[in-house]
Amino acid sequence: MFSLKCDDRLSSVTLSSAILLVCLAVLPAIAQNTPGVNTQLPPWMPMTTKRIYIEGKVWVVAGKVMTLEGDVVPGARVQVSPLGAGKLRIFNTDPSGDFQTFYSPIVERATEFKVELTVSKEGFQSAHELIDLGDFPEPVRLPITLLPEEEDSRLLSRQDLNSHLLSELQSFGPDNGISVKSEKEYVKGVQEFVGKGRPDRSLRYFSDVVKKNPACAKCRTMLSLAELESGNWDGAARDVDSAIALTLKDPRTGSPEAMLFAGVMQSWMHNPQTATNFLVRANDLDPKDALVLQEIGRAQLQLYKYEIADSYLSRALVAGAGPEARLLRAKALLGKNDVGEADAEMNRYLNGREAKTMPLWARQIWGEIQSRKKINALYAGPGKGMSGTSDIATVDYLHYSAGQFKGLEAAKDQSQLEGILNAVGKNVAALFKDFQNTTSLEKVRLEKLLRNGKTAESMNEKFLYLCLMPSDPGVPGFTEYRKEIDLDVRKPGALESGYMLTSGFVSAALIFHPAYQSQSTFRHLGRQMMNGRETYVIAFAQLLQKAQLFGVFRSGDKSAPIFEQGLAWIDVQNNRIVRLRTDLLKPLSEVRLTKETTQIDYQDVHFKQSAQGFWLPKDVTVTVGWKGKTLRNVHHYSDFELFNVAHTEKIKNPEPAEVNPKVPASSQGPHK
Repeated sequence: MFSLKCDDRLSSVTLSSAILLVCLAVLPAIAQNTPGVNTQLPPWMPMTTKRIYIEGKVWVVAGKVMTLEGDVVPGARVQVSPLGAGKLRIFNTDPSGDFQTFYSPIVERATEFKVELTVSKEGFQSAHELIDLGDFPEPVRLPITLLPEEEDSRLLSRQDLNSHLLSELQSFGPDNGISVKSEKEYVKGVQEFVGKGRPDRSLRYFSDVVKKNPACAKCRTMLSLAELESGNWDGAARDVDSAIALTLKDPRTGSPEAMLFAGVMQSWMHNPQTATNFLVRANDLDPKDALVLQEIGRAQLQLYKYEIADSYLSRALVAGAGPEARLLRAKALLGKNDVGEADAEMNRYLNGREAKTMPLWARQIWGEIQSRKKINALYAGPGKGMSGTSDIATVDYLHYSAGQFKGLEAAKDQSQLEGILNAVGKNVAALFKDFQNTTSLEKVRLEKLLRNGKTAESMNEKFLYLCLMPSDPGVPGFTEYRKEIDLDVRKPGALESGYMLTSGFVSAALIFHPAYQSQSTFRHLGRQMMNGRETYVIAFAQLLQKAQLFGVFRSGDKSAPIFEQGLAWIDVQNNRIVRLRTDLLKPLSEVRLTKETTQIDYQDVHFKQSAQGFWLPKDVTVTVGWKGKTLRNVHHYSDFELFNVAHTEKIKNPEPAEVNPKVPASSQGPHK
């Protein structure tokens, strides 16, 4: 039986894009039905607003437009339509995503002023909200959240959530806190929402029901669902807040649907731990709900907790979950390196269908399974020499001794290792979380070496190097491209001249990311001075059975995954990586690769637009032994800039760093 502990610390995340947040006291816990699972719910932090101080009697319509991730949205189109007296106004948000406009009351002591607010921006779904400014004693700036136009296929779809919740919420009785008189009004709302597909017209019915039945948690959950379908994320979040508070107060008449709804909304916001907290509580209230079990499994996948994910997804399938649970379980089994069962579960999901006809995410998981099957076959036996008869000598960083380092003060034991990994992991996670799209000048010296290590031939290249954030904020990593500078069409390129191209160095530190540390073995070797800094020396080696990160070496029409071992020098003062050295975990006879050694020295980079510093590669040396030849690349990076619109206009459709399959190309970054 796997245990799942929810994070019971105060969270700084809410469903709404709040300007200011206020913590509530911890509400009483309800009964726990899952043995070994801590389901204490963290304080749910309701949306508050930012006050605006205006002299004189006016109605203020003001807001801040943001994305689900909390980024401001400048240039969004705002339409304010007063209900009653007042003119329609249309304008755009400012560079901070803010907007505001004023209406003078017709009657000095008027206590009611309602407006219909519509906010739109290309690439997002339009947001709609009906606001009664009389509900606010003082002028406030309301948060308005825009949802992406396209749903993330890896997350539960709104259609599937609606289908499940509406089946539970279409009808219920006085036992759930609704009066007999309000039931007819509730039915009218259901007819508009479900029967006629007009959730916006159902709002007035559900709102009236909620006002007349303030203790009905399910009524508020239904209202929040209608609000979300009408384009009002923030209103839905507020009413989910209220439904959860009512459920915690009285679980008997509460709404497990509200807990599920809140958990899924947090999942859409890429907050899997907070999502888990609500979903586990929903499971306490209704242990047999297959969708709740499935979504707990999905959240645990996002947290890379594959064993726990598999446990919940297996239970979801027993409870009657649909094909998506099988797809998720195939991913969980792959994470556990149970490739055979993952392949079998994927085949059960496909049910005779061709993988190429499936949605993108399903095709990706299928591809990962096929790739892992090849990796297991490739790395199943000992590395063979080029003759196929003897092992190639390889380094073994994990078992390096103090005598192999000049000036190393050997560690007496491994008692400091966990603290070092936690500290450097936080820094690496912060880099991949806070980083923005950047460009830099990359100068590369490409060399062909003689047996004595001297240079036989060389050439120099210059590139504009692009490091782009991934489209999925929940997956740490970068996409790295290069664009040639001052290209001379008469001069053959590096690949055509028999050299190699290497890239992916910004992503190299991912091996220390908290999400991936469990996929490697680490050893604290001791302390050593490096580039004038006192550093911890940490050896590591990837675990083939677990590693989800790997590079790719391509030679002709063949390619092979690269798994690594190496050394990291970590600054004792700030826990940043000063130097990273990696080598092959095992030579690859399939592509005749005997050696691939990379050394990265890091620098502190500051951008004009940001006070925050980033620890990025400065000098990189890559040495490759391939087909009996030795190739070396020396990279130098400078002139870092944030990637902006001007660059976008100049650089269209950048080519990947490794584009020619006819010559060797090495990639240090994670294979996705």
